[in-house]
Amino acid sequence: MTEDSTRERSRRTLESARSHFQGDPSLANTVWYGRVLGFRYRIDEAITVFTEGLERFPDSFELLRQRGHRFLSTRRFAEGQADLARAADLIEGMSEWIEPDGIGNELPVPATSIQFNTWYHLALAHYLLREWDAAEAAYRRCLEWVRPEDYDGLTACNDWLYMTLRRKGDDAAADQVLGAIPDDLPDGAFVEGPSYYRRLRMYRGELRPEDLLNPDKGSQVIHDLETIYATQGYGVGNWYLYNGEMDRAREVFEQILQGRSRFAFGYIAAERDLWEMAGGDPGRVTIPA
Repeated sequence: MTEDSTRERSRRTLESARSHFQGDPSLANTVWYGRVLGFRYRIDEAITVFTEGLERFPDSFELLRQRGHRFLSTRRFAEGQADLARAADLIEGMSEWIEPDGIGNELPVPATSIQFNTWYHLALAHYLLREWDAAEAAYRRCLEWVRPEDYDGLTACNDWLYMTLRRKGDDAAADQVLGAIPDDLPDGAFVEGPSYYRRLRMYRGELRPEDLLNPDKGSQVIHDLETIYATQGYGVGNWYLYNGEMDRAREVFEQILQGRSRFAFGYIAAERDLWEMAGGDPGRVTIPA
């Protein structure tokens, strides 16, 4: 499928979502319209849709989970954490609930549960806020909701858990995470792509850091090369950081920020690390507009 045809499908999906929302701003239509805006990186508009939706549906765990995610995209980490924590409280005790696609969807959106997505993004909020114990607990809750053969979710959640444990200094627990990952998973086992699996394999010594810094788009139809680089590169930068190679870590993080994937979690986390490495002085961190 060509880039033009993918862009056209995205345009049609957005037009359909907007039309249904304008005709009937129901909870389902509100959630889906905001999600599609987010898919197109119109993040501020998505947050507005979710916020207005919460005025109509104040106890919607769906809207809280979605707005919390997009707050993280805009570096509003504490606000994202608050939304996601409330969503987690609201879904406690629920049976697995798969987030539904909207009418007229033409996008390859993997089927995932509200439970997985809420705990995954809540854990990331804690990670970005440097709340390591809370991040570990949330990632472990997230793993409880990984569906069978969902290797995207399995590897993404375990990768961030591994990084959290290394940041905590619990290397033994981090090694246990690596031991729980299946060997020899083919690229075709992943819907969104094997970037997180490649990071985990690098931590295990099966791939070199350089292998991840020269990414191949391969079967990753959902992401562009800059997003793949931000994702794989953040794992590499962290690897250097854990091993005391601060200059090499900084170099990788700075290279990530030269790309355009500013809403990728790897980009956001690299930006956060560079700010911290500069002593919290934004004047010492070059962040592209």
